[in-house]
Amino acid sequence: MDFLKQVLIITSLIILHTIPSTTSISPDAPTMILIDRICFNTVNAYYCERSIISKLDKPHAEITTITKIAAFNALYISKITSSLIRDSFLPKADNPLTKTKLRTCLATYNGIERYLEGAYRAVLNNEYSDMRRYQSYVLGMLDKCKTDFDPIVRKNWWVRLMINISLLAGRRLPAL
Repeated sequence: MDFLKQVLIITSLIILHTIPSTTSISPDAPTMILIDRICFNTVNAYYCERSIISKLDKPHAEITTITKIAAFNALYISKITSSLIRDSFLPKADNPLTKTKLRTCLATYNGIERYLEGAYRAVLNNEYSDMRRYQSYVLGMLDKCKTDFDPIVRKNWWVRLMINISLLAGRRLPAL
């Protein structure tokens, strides 16, 4: 990936994530029905709904907006997870087995980031079949990060949820 695209993705992640995650926006009826249809198929419909609604900037949202929000959230969470592992968890690990597991998770999340960057770029370019391909691959990669370390277990769960929201929403979008 060329340098300017990387800078653009990182800049958009920083800008988009600085938007407050709690808004007073209440989705209109068609948007809420759409969100409910998507979230009904996830593990936890409440968190699914909250994660989408908290990023809405107006009461009405199209399926493309919901897909974009979920794809962005998956990428953002994966970047946060990589940073936590690299900068906090790994330096503090005492046990060699724990260090090995954390190194494996870090390597896994480095790969996950690349695929989720590709998925997010695909969403921005309306290339939904590419987005689905990248994200489906990531779901398989997450299994490589096996740990009982609670913060990573939760991050894995959130990344899976965001990808599933994005995939479920993306099924309604045309493959180009």
